[in-house]
Amino acid sequence: MTDARAGVLLVEDDAAIRQFVTLALEDLPVVVRACATVDEALAALQEAPARLVLTDLHLAGESGLRLLEHLAGDATLRGHARLAVFSGEAGAHIPPAWRALGVWRVVPKPASVKALIDCVQAALAAGPGDPGDTPDPVGVPPDGMAEEPQGAAAAIATHFDGDQALYEAFRTGAQAQFPVDRAAGAQACARGDAVALRHLGHSLRTVLGLLGEPQAAQLAWQLQKTAEAPGVDAHRLGELWRALDAVLARLSR
Repeated sequence: MTDARAGVLLVEDDAAIRQFVTLALEDLPVVVRACATVDEALAALQEAPARLVLTDLHLAGESGLRLLEHLAGDATLRGHARLAVFSGEAGAHIPPAWRALGVWRVVPKPASVKALIDCVQAALAAGPGDPGDTPDPVGVPPDGMAEEPQGAAAAIATHFDGDQALYEAFRTGAQAQFPVDRAAGAQACARGDAVALRHLGHSLRTVLGLLGEPQAAQLAWQLQKTAEAPGVDAHRLGELWRALDAVLARLSR
């Protein structure tokens, strides 16, 4: 039997964040299909349409921007899907280049349960062919990080809508992923792979922010930005990764 619930296509390569979004939306009348890559997302849309495509931009392999370009060039594949982007750096407005690709909403990272639910409900409220509103994202400083909650209790209130069980489920998933991240970071440092370290910094910034670890999230942010800078400082990258690795070791216990 075909599931009549609306489809949400989530494109996010961090397993802990995929779990968080899926759990956050489980009480809504939607089916969440989670993909880690652009190729997986395109294949999923060929199999079944979506009412909402929610994608991160910093993916392993092809970026989420490339996915948006694919959909902008193929109206049949996109169908009636609204397009939303995860971003912690969009500032107070959707960039014009994203609007030109059909981006309707930005969901700031780390995303709260409320922000995710609001995004999905707004997408479902719009009928087929209805352009609907084009809301601006919640303001995030374009040159830095928004203030993050400190500690589990504050994170539960801010990001998890007071749901401690959801927070604990997310924390368990994140702790299972941390040894994988630590191994990947050590290998990236050993081979001087700034691209891999940038990607790790991006993902861990969100995960650590959701856990209520703002200082650790700041370290991950610094790692990401240092890896992105021209003329990468390998020594500084190593320092930042070792500091972040120590945090992951502590949180894994």
